[in-house]
Amino acid sequence: MANTFRHGQVKIANEILDQLAIRACKEINGVHNSDDSTNKINLQNQDPKASIGFIEDKLNIDLTVFLNKNVNVRKTVKDIQENVIRIIETMTGISVGRVNVNIAKLEI
Repeated sequence: MANTFRHGQVKIANEILDQLAIRACKEINGVHNSDDSTNKINLQNQDPKASIGFIEDKLNIDLTVFLNKNVNVRKTVKDIQENVIRIIETMTGISVGRVNVNIAKLEI
């Protein structure tokens, strides 16, 4: 995605937007993060994943997350969506249209 400013144009790679969305997701309490886990075996596939797309100049983000046990799923998903929007829009100036959250697993 490219933004034009007074002194020139800035292009942000889609991978950077993916990384920002994942980082914003990991900041939320209740999202499973293998960095915090004591059992590191076979947990690499349980980090949040993101894919992005643009529709009518708005960024749409699809997240796949694993949640920890004993979390309020509804509140956690709302917090994820709000944090992703805040971080992406603040850091890049790109308008976010939607943040879809898919819960792949609830750690029990």
